[in-house]
Amino acid sequence: MPRVTSKDVAREAGVSQTTVSFVLNGRDEHGLSAETRQRVLETAKRLGYVPSGAGRALRKGRSNVVLCVVPDLPVAEAMEQFKLALGRSLGEAGYTCVYLHHAGTATPLAELWQHVQPAVVVAFGSLPPVDAQSLRRAEIPLIDGVFTPDGSNLTGLSQQDIGRLQIEHLAARGHRHIGYAALDDPRERPFCLPRLEGATQACRGLGLPAPQVVGMRYSRESARDAVVEWTRGATPVTAVAAFNDLIALAVLASCRTQSIAIPDDLALIGVDDLPVSSLAVPALTTIGMDLTAAAGNLTAGILATVGAPVPAAPSRPDVGDILALIQRETT
Repeated sequence: MPRVTSKDVAREAGVSQTTVSFVLNGRDEHGLSAETRQRVLETAKRLGYVPSGAGRALRKGRSNVVLCVVPDLPVAEAMEQFKLALGRSLGEAGYTCVYLHHAGTATPLAELWQHVQPAVVVAFGSLPPVDAQSLRRAEIPLIDGVFTPDGSNLTGLSQQDIGRLQIEHLAARGHRHIGYAALDDPRERPFCLPRLEGATQACRGLGLPAPQVVGMRYSRESARDAVVEWTRGATPVTAVAAFNDLIALAVLASCRTQSIAIPDDLALIGVDDLPVSSLAVPALTTIGMDLTAAAGNLTAGILATVGAPVPAAPSRPDVGDILALIQRETT
């Protein structure tokens, strides 16, 4: 079926195409009667007329698309939940959120800007200099490094604070020798390294030895080797802070097969508060994140960047309020 155009609306409503343009663009300086406006609007609705996005972008100089460039990251529930929350938040403000998963090996992004005409580009990682320069030449605003350590103010979500909260909780439970379960995946380094740095700084501030770091993968063998290293060395650890809940659950399962009691022999804390964490036996202590609030913070920054009104947020959380300790049975 051919696309309905403004010419079709004009013919059906018995007015000129210029009149249709004035009505649909909300222009009221041409003395059109209320009856004419109503007839055009009803005709457009009845015919299913949808304005051309390209034409609207040409008139405004940009579209209402927020293009989010996502680097090569493993599929993770927390990131997917954040993306959904950001899409909802921007949608309420009248913007469409489009995600581009870009591993850095495709055609240069400069070729994309001219086709999409985004209102703003939001880079979850750091854009290569050549791509950032192409945006400047195209006069397209860029919010760069959302999930880098320097970008925590954009969302209010600090990866370092996550590691700090884990250590502070374990120390408050009396643990002095603490292990850290890092994820051995280069794609997760933007998250893992700052969390480990926060944990290390917290140990230093509390007068504790640095955490005993073991790199892990999502495998039974890797979890078994990590638990052996933590519990059978010269100075066994009594607690482990894990990079995320999945790594923590792998440690928990391995402890069960090695007859290590949780939390009596080894306390354990994760990150993400995945639904499965509360179903584990024993239930996993973890750090939860208010991803809706984090997405709202980023939305406010995006709207301010494009010069759009920022909705009032009377209870907008700050950095400390977005993270919460969820204490269960493993600590």
